Amino acid sequence: MIWVTWRQHRAQAFAGLALIALAALVFLPYGRAIRDAYAQHGVGPCLVRGTGGDGCQSAMTTFMEQFNGVANHLLTWFTPIPGLIGAIVGASLLGREYEHGTWRLAWTQAVPRTRWLTAKVLLVGLGIMVITGSLSAVFGWFRSPVDHVSGRFSPGAFDLEGLSLTGYTLFAFAAGVLAGLLIRRTVPAIVAAFAAFMAVRLPVEYWLRQRYRPPVTRLLSPTGHWGGIGPMAVPTTPGTPGWILDQGLVDKTGHPISAVLQTQISQRGSAADAYLRGLGLHLKVVYQPANRFWTFQIIEASLFVGLAAALIGVGIGLLHRRSA
Repeated sequence: MIWVTWRQHRAQAFAGLALIALAALVFLPYGRAIRDAYAQHGVGPCLVRGTGGDGCQSAMTTFMEQFNGVANHLLTWFTPIPGLIGAIVGASLLGREYEHGTWRLAWTQAVPRTRWLTAKVLLVGLGIMVITGSLSAVFGWFRSPVDHVSGRFSPGAFDLEGLSLTGYTLFAFAAGVLAGLLIRRTVPAIVAAFAAFMAVRLPVEYWLRQRYRPPVTRLLSPTGHWGGIGPMAVPTTPGTPGWILDQGLVDKTGHPISAVLQTQISQRGSAADAYLRGLGLHLKVVYQPANRFWTFQIIEASLFVGLAAALIGVGIGLLHRRSA
């Protein structure tokens, strides 16, 4: 089975290696430039001692304005990669057998069809894990300096740097296997598997992910400074940005201030700080701490791997029952 699987999927394996090489060619040189600028601006020492004083805030702002947008833009092009890889490889596993009629030979040998499918899924799945793990390492190295400032919870970082990338791909692969079994055509099965992948991933990213663990709420001085750059940055300690879910001024009872009061504050200009303190207001911030990154990665990867296992189980059961 190992030899047969390699013969049938070696082109896909070489394509995966080429993708790793392409990612390294694109991201590693640019990652070196980011690291040089990180050292040149002194961002590391600023993160250690906090952003106040010695021009640290200016240095960090300059660094992020120079690289954050580009880093997110480059990784955006790779966001569909796990769905495409998994759907293409998975759909061809059975769809191609049906299209070419080779199932008649493959499933009449000494190896039962369910054992044949199980072995191929495990072997190809292992290859997917190697490829996606390598891509994740490249992406993580590339974004590392930016992550130190803006955190790893931004979609461009979270979706591609940890275990979730492998989980996404395995789920799309399993959806492709099941679609190939049901549709019996490779291209339509790819489309169906990718659509199923996006139908699950988008709600997870935009709704479920922030609910993996109850968020932390803190009340700060109304003019308190959190450090970091951008909406994703909430350091719980210097240099460890987290993920802001919500923030705003609240009164002494913890209720958000009215729109009228917000207008009055904005009209006071430089005198707003004293006015806010006089009103007894606080800055309420709801966020996920940075140290939960790997916890969230494990939860999300486990979710998608579990769904993948369920789809493969359904596929094996259907293949066992049908007469083909």
